[in-house]
Amino acid sequence: MELIKIGFLSFKLLDLIDILIVTYLFYKLYELLRGSMILRVFWAIVAVFLIWKLVGLLHLGLLKSILDQFLGVGTIAVIILFAPEIRRLLLVLGKNTFIDKLRIQLSTDQSDLPKFEEIADAIYELANTQTGAIIVFTGSTEMKLLQDTGDKIDASISKRLLLSIFNKTSPLHDGAVIIHKGKIGAARCVLPITDNPSIAPDLGLRHRASLGITEISDALVVIVSEEKSMVSLAYEGELERDIDRALLLERLKNHYINYYGTETSSE
Repeated sequence: MELIKIGFLSFKLLDLIDILIVTYLFYKLYELLRGSMILRVFWAIVAVFLIWKLVGLLHLGLLKSILDQFLGVGTIAVIILFAPEIRRLLLVLGKNTFIDKLRIQLSTDQSDLPKFEEIADAIYELANTQTGAIIVFTGSTEMKLLQDTGDKIDASISKRLLLSIFNKTSPLHDGAVIIHKGKIGAARCVLPITDNPSIAPDLGLRHRASLGITEISDALVVIVSEEKSMVSLAYEGELERDIDRALLLERLKNHYINYYGTETSSE
């Protein structure tokens, strides 16, 4: 389908779709690289690519052959250099999809979902006793790779178990607990740290790790501050600080209803 035609140039619907897809991919890549030194390398690569295209249009054979060899080797170098960013980009593009939500809703039993009141009791008791904690509530994926960085638990959620895990004398208290559906999958898990330069300077590693995992996944993370006895929430790279119990319950329920499509018992 032709949209615009000026002389010998024509602009079709497929051209518009092509431009929009490429623009979206470049925007997502820019979001991931923003604020890092790698962004400068990325723009240098884009400049070399544009020069290569220009050299081809001008039919500069010798220079084009040199750039062909450079870009051939450069492709491998780019994959190695940008491996973490490429992985993050693919996770961002693949998260929270309609197919994932539909698959989870069809395969989820209401009895598998957590008891929100008991979770909230544990979280605010940890805050009152100035015990730090990170609890990750998964979205569309089980986060197997992250669970493998810690110790497997695979147990039903209970207030007593959560308090035991984050007890300061427990060997499991460092790191994050990952909850998938209604079970604690693993404890002492290591989360990726955000490299966002706009993060408030007073935030420690616990908050930075929580933001890091929400930048590359659709998980909801609850953070309990050890110093300030404050409960915060991280989602999609944003932090909501010092929330009360009612708001915590609302966010947890909405998160699970969003992915599992069913209300649960809060007893």
